[in-house]
Amino acid sequence: LLGIGERTGNCPLEAMAMEYAALRGTMDGMDFTAITEIADYFEREINYIVPPKTPFVGRAFNSTRAGIHADGLLKDEEIYNIFDTAKILNRPARVSVNKTSGLAGIAFWINDYYSLPDEYKVGKNDPLVVAMKERVDAEYEEGRNSSFGDDELVNLIYSIDSKRIRDLNAHSMR
Repeated sequence: LLGIGERTGNCPLEAMAMEYAALRGTMDGMDFTAITEIADYFEREINYIVPPKTPFVGRAFNSTRAGIHADGLLKDEEIYNIFDTAKILNRPARVSVNKTSGLAGIAFWINDYYSLPDEYKVGKNDPLVVAMKERVDAEYEEGRNSSFGDDELVNLIYSIDSKRIRDLNAHSMR
């Protein structure tokens, strides 16, 4: 599972299950959300750190940093996501905020992080998004070279507009 044993020639079981479903055109009753649950269990119960690039369950799986892709995800996720990862794996598309994320990337991150329903989603021209983009750009101009973590972005929102963060939390579906 999760690539453990791969160096000894063992194919990850979850990869075999996904390949089986792709070849057969059916999941034959398999529930692939269990793959995500297994990864969560490994992290929570046995303190196994899932490598970020692990297929299907790593933090970087199904994540983009490019603003153009985030903009596409905002407009029509099906164009940028080969299958419905939220439905199949309980792993929705994600955006990692960095210097190339742009306004769309930041808006997508806010909507995703707070699980905002459609009527409360922020757009890329929202004043909060614009202010965050200015702060993100300033960090990179000062020499930053890593992506922003979720906690950093929450703190950034709080520093820009503490009332707005309460509103986001109030409308969150998490």
